[in-house]
Amino acid sequence: MSECWYMPEEVADRRDENRLSPNVPGSYEVLGEAGIFYRHFDPKEVSDDIEGFIQPLLKKLNYHSYDVVDLSPANLGEEKFEALAEQHFTEHIHEDDEARLIIAGQGYFDVRDANNKWIRLLSKPGDCIVVPAGMYHRFTTDHGKYIKTLRIFKEAPRWIALDRGPEAEEKPARKEYLSRLYAPAETAVGTANDRTIFLLRYPLKLDAYLTTITKQLLEQHSKQPFALMIFLTGSTDPTTGVSWCPDCIPAKSQVADRFAELRGKYGEEHAIFLQLPVERASYLGNPEFPYRKHEILQLASVPTLLVLTPAKGATEKSNGQWCDLLEVKVRTCDAGKADLLNLE
Repeated sequence: MSECWYMPEEVADRRDENRLSPNVPGSYEVLGEAGIFYRHFDPKEVSDDIEGFIQPLLKKLNYHSYDVVDLSPANLGEEKFEALAEQHFTEHIHEDDEARLIIAGQGYFDVRDANNKWIRLLSKPGDCIVVPAGMYHRFTTDHGKYIKTLRIFKEAPRWIALDRGPEAEEKPARKEYLSRLYAPAETAVGTANDRTIFLLRYPLKLDAYLTTITKQLLEQHSKQPFALMIFLTGSTDPTTGVSWCPDCIPAKSQVADRFAELRGKYGEEHAIFLQLPVERASYLGNPEFPYRKHEILQLASVPTLLVLTPAKGATEKSNGQWCDLLEVKVRTCDAGKADLLNLE
């Protein structure tokens, strides 16, 4: 997104920026925790050209239908535009994911974070935002009163806005959203416990996150060797638990078997697991995807399995990054054939 920030519960003019004072910025990570998906496209390439842009986009993102919404007083008339604007700004949920790509103009999506606080997302041309089914949100243009968006759907949508209230709270989509929001994170080898099993959803946080973990491990295991297994796999549909990547489905049990072997070799407290979900829309056709360019991960395809152990002299490198502290012993796309018993 161009920018996002926390906003007051009540606002005088919905089309103002409506920041807190002092400003409290939001983040991709906070939005991700709440279930928001975001991707930015080159605004110069975004258009309502059906054959040149929309149909190839639908195929790439695995969506099947679309419409284009053009909101402005000039297009709708002042009275109809204002009536729709009031309707869109009423807090509501949908029973389907709401996926929108901004083609022209700009506006604000307001969404609730995991703690029920409003975050405002400034949305400009090229911004693609997916609000999950069951999540409370609202929308408004800015003072320009113009926005053109492409709405895309995985199937025929039940495009009914359910205003916040008892009826919305009882909808299966709302209950499923809350269940996913507060459920413990599951990995191929068990529930993440932030001790020996970890899951990280955000590529841009990887290096800082893993450096912290690695230094803790080096301190805790100074007299006992340890091994870190990293599993890069296609993300799963939160409602079904099934990955978008066909090869990742059988790999899950194979990885669990390999991790059991690693635990047998190093001990349960000295075999560490990190799962890195790879989002389809961010990864496919994107040469700039962070894990592709990462000096250690060098992701060429999913699934990919790596096993790392401390580099020589790692305990003396107190200021090093994880890339300097660990060395790759195994890198494979076929977990079923990985030999983890002879890492030396």
